[in-house]
Amino acid sequence: MADRILEGSLRAISAPDLLTFINMIKKTGILSLRQGERTRRIYWERGDMIFASSSDPDESLGSFLVRHGKITQEQNMKSGLMVEPGKRQGKVLVQMGVLTPKELWWAVKNQILEIIYSTFALRDGYFTFEESEESHEEKIKLSTSTTNVIMEGIRRLDEWPMIKEIIPNDRLVPELAPVEQQDKGVRFLEGEKAVLALIDGRRTVRDIIHRSALDEFETLRVIVSLVRARYAVLPEAPLPSHGEEVDDALAIQELIFSYNQIFFRILSSLAGSLSRESLEALAQSCLDTANSSILEGLRFETSGRLDPKVLTANVADHHVDRRLADLDGGLSTVLSFLLFEASKHLSPEEKSAIYRMVEERVSPAVS
Repeated sequence: MADRILEGSLRAISAPDLLTFINMIKKTGILSLRQGERTRRIYWERGDMIFASSSDPDESLGSFLVRHGKITQEQNMKSGLMVEPGKRQGKVLVQMGVLTPKELWWAVKNQILEIIYSTFALRDGYFTFEESEESHEEKIKLSTSTTNVIMEGIRRLDEWPMIKEIIPNDRLVPELAPVEQQDKGVRFLEGEKAVLALIDGRRTVRDIIHRSALDEFETLRVIVSLVRARYAVLPEAPLPSHGEEVDDALAIQELIFSYNQIFFRILSSLAGSLSRESLEALAQSCLDTANSSILEGLRFETSGRLDPKVLTANVADHHVDRRLADLDGGLSTVLSFLLFEASKHLSPEEKSAIYRMVEERVSPAVS
């Protein structure tokens, strides 16, 4: 029998904080987030997200597959008519020969993630969490680390406004930039090369998303990167300046994001052994001890991050040649104090995992 143990307004607590809390208390049950006529449900098993569903037709499996060019709208409608109790649309599509079981697994997993990520932008609405003893029965379950999903959701939330500024709609047609304008120093990953190969001056952004092996967000992020590297242009959209100030701002954003991921991981790990009050006091003492003008007016948010806007503003009046190094120095000092304090409370395994993350996340290129 389900027992409602949490409920409230999303104006009082953000979705990322809510997901982090349920992950911390290791509960099994269903989190429902309601906004107007739309309800999204996230299913939990001992603090891990394992499934998600949405009442919005645009977030259904069929619509997801159409958006990604895996099935046609006609196939979506036909398979939808064949859905019946105990027989879901994914299984119908496999029986029709439209999808392979492997393709269905990929689609369900990424549809679940898209629904979860969509909750991060919610600013109003209501939530309830109903605890139950038995987990939700699903043949295809999300097996990704809940902490990683939350961190990725926060990253997407941070980057989405920048993406929309460059790509205001998906009907724009990217074109290859003249060879002489391209930044020859850029080295692309395989996924980025694949997206670049899809830009032919005829396909819209939506067409490229359909054909890309990456998910929608990552495809858009790659297109923005190609525009910034001057390998592609969007004639109908405002193009960014490529001067020193813009390059500096992008590097600052990336550095802040890298440190915030580590801060989030450390404070999330400490939440299991410290009370909320003790954790807040520990985090604030690290900021106070660091005693840097870069950190003026800052507190760790409940999400375990430092506000990127405040950090950017604090470093804005530094000389352009020193901004990145000064920011790195201030954040590195906070991280050092935080690691020292955390080491008193974490297991050897947790400490090892965090130190590996520090080595991987913080760029050694800052000088």
